[in-house]
Amino acid sequence: MKMQTVPLASIAEVKLGRQRSPQNHSGPSMRKYLRAANVGWNGLILADIKTMNFTDEEMATFQLKPGDLLLNEASGSPKEVGKPALWSGEIDDCAFQNTLLRVRPSSEVDPKYLLQFFRQQAAIGAFARGSRGVGIHHLGREALSKWQVPLPPIDEQRRIAAILDRADAIRAKRRTANTYFGDLILSIFIDCFGAHPEATTAPLDEVAVVTSGITKGRKTSAPTTPVPFLAVVNVQAGHLNMKVVKEIDATSAEVERYALRDGDLVLTEGGDPDKLGRGTVWRGELPLCLHQNHIFRVRIRDDTRIHPDYLSAFIGSPPARSYFLQAAKQTTGIASINMTQLKALPVHIPPADKQQRYLDRLQAINARGTSLAAAATAQDELFASLQSRAFRGEL
Repeated sequence: MKMQTVPLASIAEVKLGRQRSPQNHSGPSMRKYLRAANVGWNGLILADIKTMNFTDEEMATFQLKPGDLLLNEASGSPKEVGKPALWSGEIDDCAFQNTLLRVRPSSEVDPKYLLQFFRQQAAIGAFARGSRGVGIHHLGREALSKWQVPLPPIDEQRRIAAILDRADAIRAKRRTANTYFGDLILSIFIDCFGAHPEATTAPLDEVAVVTSGITKGRKTSAPTTPVPFLAVVNVQAGHLNMKVVKEIDATSAEVERYALRDGDLVLTEGGDPDKLGRGTVWRGELPLCLHQNHIFRVRIRDDTRIHPDYLSAFIGSPPARSYFLQAAKQTTGIASINMTQLKALPVHIPPADKQQRYLDRLQAINARGTSLAAAATAQDELFASLQSRAFRGEL
């Protein structure tokens, strides 16, 4: 059954939030408000709520009511544009700021149905394609007001929303299992070596060669060739995100100097304090790849009896985390370490047989992790297909 589509403005009120201004940073009527940072894929994120001055007249315009939907008005990431969440009255007397668009459904449309439709449109990048701007994509009130929404009868809307809610809940359980997987790996490390391993200790510089990477925007007179390189976004805690790998023009000398080898560790120099020195082992994911200057390469020395996977796990363990937090330079929630500090990291080096027992357990759990990740990917694909069918009237 093909669904009729209608402009969103015909079934809902669309409103851009209140703009922040210096004169409203204080005043007699300070009220809480939501902004883009409070909207997550799994619902509202309410740990950090800001306030500004709203008069009673302004609150009549910008106050949130249960059943309202909030969408990210803009983002530099295409799939974040239009990311939605449902407001259920979690905070009394709360407003919203102009990084968000508020959609207030009429009686013709179910809020949970609209939420699922908006999630699908954001996830497939439809909102980004319908937005304006270069670099930062702005959806805007006018474009959203004209957005075509499939509109079956209200009972059918509720049925579709219930089906998608149940399917999404199953996906959420899978995501939770994957989240705990990293904690499990750390638990195995602590089980094998203790939270504070008793072993030979040496500075990282004695067991590995630590180097910084290639700098973007530098000038060179020698001929260059485009070569893939790892940026900070590619290096995650315990794994690499290789979905988008950019290239950089490099000379032959730079390629020789900055090329990664199988078994190298790649670590970020900065980020959130709890993620300092995040990284993983490079396993030759690409035949040739360099690393950016914000990524440290740690190459284990040939005469050192230490395994890359053990060293990677140690760098994520409590002793190393504690060292990084003490040594790091921190400004406004961002922390960073320099090469000198990284080289001085005290590394605990257990006997080779203890390392091997840990690696055997790690291999077994990683195989399970690979299976979980594959299942999660398949589930995401099935859910995307279910969404598409739902809004074509094929459920």
